[in-house]
Amino acid sequence: MTMTTRIKVFLVDDHEIFRNGLKQLIDSEQDMEVVGEAGDGETALQSLASVTPEVIIMDIRMPGINGIETSQAILKQQPLSRILFFSLYDSPDYVAKALEMGASGYILKDTSNKIFLHAIRTVHKGKFYFIGDVSDVLVKKYQDLQKTSGLKTAANVEISLSKREEQILKKIDEDLSNKEIAESLNVSVRTVEAHRLNILRKFQAGNMEEVLTFCKENGIIKYT
Repeated sequence: MTMTTRIKVFLVDDHEIFRNGLKQLIDSEQDMEVVGEAGDGETALQSLASVTPEVIIMDIRMPGINGIETSQAILKQQPLSRILFFSLYDSPDYVAKALEMGASGYILKDTSNKIFLHAIRTVHKGKFYFIGDVSDVLVKKYQDLQKTSGLKTAANVEISLSKREEQILKKIDEDLSNKEIAESLNVSVRTVEAHRLNILRKFQAGNMEEVLTFCKENGIIKYT
């Protein structure tokens, strides 16, 4: 019988009863498990020194270090971890800060169990997951940004790519899969996934097609 690899999840929330409920829900699924939990940011950072989860469920408002600051510190230690914010608040500032610091998703605590579990699986695949009112907040935020600063162009936003990021973008432009890119560059698939995610964050883009179009139009990557 083939064993299913389980998604390793870590919970960070200051309400113990709420964490217990999430743990029971997650552990009841065949493809995921809770590998650790913490009631505040400082405890989370200490615990994560000895465990490497793939998805971290993070509350925004907690005693001591808040969720944004905790997540920034976590991603410095474990850059491949996916941060999924699970919050009561759909404040534009919270959502924007979460996205800017590198979160993979942001959902509200009144969401259904089904959507919550789907969000975990989605961000685990390296995709983004923002839902409902949160999506509306993001759209409004970036509409306002465009009104005040204009669309991203080489003239008003300086964007630089590392040598590896440029190599990966060129391979994506050749329509290669993550596995094919990894083999051609002699790196792991997870490394390719991490670079793809960082590139999307850097350009604040929804997909790689947008990134490639922008780079070609503005001469950010060179083709010889």
